[in-house]
Amino acid sequence: MDVNDLTDALSGHAPDQAAVLAALQSKRRRRTTKRALTVGAAAALAMGIIVLGAGAGTTGRPTAISTPSTTPTAFSGASGCASDPMERTLADARGRGASIIVAKGTLTGHTGPEGLPYAEMQLTDVHTLSGPSMASGSHVWANSAHGPSGPIPGADAGALWATDGSLFAIIWPQPSGGFLTGPTMSVAPVVGNQVILSTAGCWNTTGLTSTPFTGPLAEIPGSDSYTRAAVNGLHGVPLDTIQALATH
Repeated sequence: MDVNDLTDALSGHAPDQAAVLAALQSKRRRRTTKRALTVGAAAALAMGIIVLGAGAGTTGRPTAISTPSTTPTAFSGASGCASDPMERTLADARGRGASIIVAKGTLTGHTGPEGLPYAEMQLTDVHTLSGPSMASGSHVWANSAHGPSGPIPGADAGALWATDGSLFAIIWPQPSGGFLTGPTMSVAPVVGNQVILSTAGCWNTTGLTSTPFTGPLAEIPGSDSYTRAAVNGLHGVPLDTIQALATH
C-alpha cells in the first residue's frame, strides 16, 4: 500500500481506525485486479533508542532520531504494506504526474487536520529527477502511519529520512477534495551515496543490489517508524541506481 492509497482513504473522513482499515482493504481489492503485488508484513522492534532533539534546520516540532539496540522482535498488531518493484513504482509515479526528487527536509511542526496522521515538511536543496519541477522551500506532507491508537492497520511503517535531512521522494499531487492543503510524499532516507529502502514508504528492493543498513535515521516523533521498518530490514541501494530508474 503506497502513501497515495492511505491519503485517499483518510481524506474522505475523520480517521477512525476501523473505517480507515475498511477503506484500505476495499482499495487493495480493486488494485489487485490490475496487477500483482508483492506483500510484506512488518512488525516492530522490541527496543530502540529514541532521542528527541532538533533535527538539522528544524524550526518546529523536533525530529526523532532512532537507532536499533537489539535484534528485531515481531509482535502482534504490526502494520504491513504491499508494493511493486522500484522500476514499476517510479514508472507509475511518472504516469500519475508525480515529481521524483532528491532533497533535504525538515519538519515545520504542523500536523494534518482532523487528526490525519501527517506531519508537514519543508524541502530545501531540491533536485527534480523526473516530473514537474519542485522548488526549494516547497511544503509537503509526510505520513506517520500512526494514529491515536497506534499503527494504522494495513498501512506502511511511516516516513524515514536521514538525520541531516537528506531524502529521496516521490511527491504526489494534492488529492482533490481532501483535507490536506498540499502534496504528499513517499520518502526514503539518503545516507551517503545510498538510498535506504524498507517498509517505511513501502519500497521494494526486488531486482536491486542492496546491502543491510543499521545506522540512525530520522522520523516523525511518536511514529515508531524505524522500529516497525527494522523488522523486515533496511537496505541500502546505490543512489546512482535509483536516479537512473527515476529518469528511465
